Amino acid sequence: MTKSATLDEFFDRETKDAETEVASQNLLYWTGHPFVDAGLAAILLITNRSKPEELSKEDVEKAIKFAAELYATKNWSSGYLHGMIFPNSGLLMANPSMKERTPEKIANNLRMLLNEFDAEGSPKCILCGIGKVYAKREIYLSSFPLLGTGKVPNFFHSANVHGADICAHCLFLTQFMPIASYRLSRVLVIHAYPYEIMLELTREAINDVKKEKLASQARGFRRPENFLFHIVGEITRKIENDKFWENASVTLYYFICNNQNQVLDVIHIPTPVLRFVAYASRVDYLGWKRIVAMGWRNVRKEEDFEKFEKERRNTVYSRLINNESILPFFYNMKERNVNAKWILLEFYCSEVMGLDKNLLEFIKEVGDRIVETLEKLPDHKLDDEVRSLERAEKLYQFEAFFIRVEKLRQKLGVKEPLMTFDDFARILTAYGEDINVSWRTVKNLLLFRLYERLHDRLARKSEDVKETENEEVEELSIYGGGVE
Repeated sequence: MTKSATLDEFFDRETKDAETEVASQNLLYWTGHPFVDAGLAAILLITNRSKPEELSKEDVEKAIKFAAELYATKNWSSGYLHGMIFPNSGLLMANPSMKERTPEKIANNLRMLLNEFDAEGSPKCILCGIGKVYAKREIYLSSFPLLGTGKVPNFFHSANVHGADICAHCLFLTQFMPIASYRLSRVLVIHAYPYEIMLELTREAINDVKKEKLASQARGFRRPENFLFHIVGEITRKIENDKFWENASVTLYYFICNNQNQVLDVIHIPTPVLRFVAYASRVDYLGWKRIVAMGWRNVRKEEDFEKFEKERRNTVYSRLINNESILPFFYNMKERNVNAKWILLEFYCSEVMGLDKNLLEFIKEVGDRIVETLEKLPDHKLDDEVRSLERAEKLYQFEAFFIRVEKLRQKLGVKEPLMTFDDFARILTAYGEDINVSWRTVKNLLLFRLYERLHDRLARKSEDVKETENEEVEELSIYGGGVE
């Protein structure tokens, strides 16, 4: 250790060296690269293994034969490999002009890479940092997706005009990635850590391939984030443990790579969002479905939900991924009812929004005091007060609501005040220093509590309003105001 190196740097280097040594002792190993790791996940699931160190050479040979049999078919070679992942691949013989394509020839090409694993020397692979760069083939997009072509190498930070500096190990595993992918409008690769989660999220793709001998269609989903949230919920309900996602890191790689287009969308799912979706699916599944349905606005029946979930972008999912609040989706202002249980709202606020649990409990208590006041009013006045909170779009309107409620408490003879001055200041800055964000968050929480506690009376008043509106429409029709 040099004098300039700190103790932490020394131990960090020692740890990385130890991890590299363990990886190099295994025939195959995880690298952290989504395409390479997807290939390893495919081999593990094909051979019914759970860890790379469990793999034998016989297992790898089994996976090679399995992949070669698939890739030799027209559905895989022309439609999927050539058209979406490895255009003109010589390794997998995906070029449509290759008429002599056979499983044996494809398997031999894969074994050729396997035999180069023991190569030592420099430079090292830019993906795993362990193996020596494979120099017997120029590595472009025909053998590794989203790289340049021979004539247009794009940007290679290694300054290698012959392609990317990738070792035989990583190149070998990437050839199995298509089996672990989902075929939507583009190709979806789900990369996750810990790796047991990646195996779980990839399992359906392998099962579909084993059953149909075709790339998994992801049940007809066309939105990658919708598909992910759907299977996260299913897995959680199956294992009955949302803690499975406690420290999960999940990123979606949604791409297409052919001779016409190279497009990639990277969608990272925040860990608190994963935990929330898992928790919601287990603790309040129907409530979560109502929240999600609000993200499409016009879902009226179960069949619509299933269709929209597969085909349409959902506002709730988009806001979760982009760290934007979904509090307004926890209730239905038009119907004046709540979509989910308070415990789900509480989990979302504390785990995703970062709201202090004690502060959340305080806001809940304030909501109960408001209910205590408003429930003493006749229906029409109750409706007026709740409507004033619903319509509060400016801070002064929000503040005026509390002042009116306090006056009502005094008029009705309620002994305790609604809140102290300090409590009022706390309400206004409950969610961070940005008061414009904070008071709107509190407003949403209070509306949820009011709808939850006063739904029956508010719903009855809403029905009266609807009947009055219908009578007015009929009257207009009688006197020539309607459509003939």
